[in-house]
Amino acid sequence: MPTNVPPQYREAEERFRDASSIQAKIAALQEMLAIMPKHKGTDHLKAQLRSRLSRLMAELDQGSSKGPASGRTEPFSMPKEGGGRATLIGPTNVGKSLLLNKSTGARSRVGAYELSTQEPVPGMLSYEDVRIQLVDTPPISNPSTQGRLYGLLRNTDVFVFVVDLSMDAIAQAEGVFSALRDWNFDLLERGRTPDNGSPWLSKPTIIAANKADIPGALDQYVEIEDRMGDSFPVVMASAEEEVGFDDLAQEVFDALKVIRVYTKSPRVKLDAYEPTEPIVLPIGATVFDAATQLHKDLAQGLRYAVLWGASGKFDGQHVGRSHELTDGDIIELHA
Repeated sequence: MPTNVPPQYREAEERFRDASSIQAKIAALQEMLAIMPKHKGTDHLKAQLRSRLSRLMAELDQGSSKGPASGRTEPFSMPKEGGGRATLIGPTNVGKSLLLNKSTGARSRVGAYELSTQEPVPGMLSYEDVRIQLVDTPPISNPSTQGRLYGLLRNTDVFVFVVDLSMDAIAQAEGVFSALRDWNFDLLERGRTPDNGSPWLSKPTIIAANKADIPGALDQYVEIEDRMGDSFPVVMASAEEEVGFDDLAQEVFDALKVIRVYTKSPRVKLDAYEPTEPIVLPIGATVFDAATQLHKDLAQGLRYAVLWGASGKFDGQHVGRSHELTDGDIIELHA
């Protein structure tokens, strides 16, 4: 152990040893890596910590944690599905559960009382031909679920803050922003890219201004749009009247920074082909990346692709494995 680590490192190390949950261990390891001085003497220790962190994250992603005494899968460690994950965050009773239910058809418990949601509930939000996992969560202020909620939030791609337009929307948003920043999350404003050093903590952020059907809601919307709209997308919505869902889906898709790529069999002629069920890839992905997502063996034997779409110079162009794709491209893979 290096002798020149700061006191804050020792404190985080102690929290790691005392932690009883995967999420708490992950948080402590992340802090240790951030605090550790950067020089050759710490390289071996960094590698050890990163290896521990990788194992814990894999365990979290696979949902291998078990709920206490129940023997069932830990609900806060649900697997990701669809084109990405957006998580609804907010104070109690702002309408997160009804928003999830009406926009996805999921069944999250709805109640006009505090803490009606005790566990996360997933649904699938549709954006054109892509389905995105949308997750309802307990209020961030609930002490009994904060540790496990932290782990779920680290594994989300986009934060969606839900505020209630029948109350002080700015105060609600600022309260949740402050709490998440206390947890070391970096809330990405428009145009900012994630910090490569802490991708698990850098989150694109959207504000969903709910209950637009309530009298006086428009005034609250104008206030929060004026205050925060230059920094974060603000979507006006009403879960009760099912308004704003398309705008929310558009903002989530844009925040995910992904593209849709369609694959066509060589046996199907282009004029008979109907693009459905796209492969969802990060912006900047290549033909090889698309092939890999379909099947690793196909990617290894891939020779070229025939391309139709905006990334090509002309329709039917033959492109190599490293060709960068754009949203809406159609490719025909040849091994």
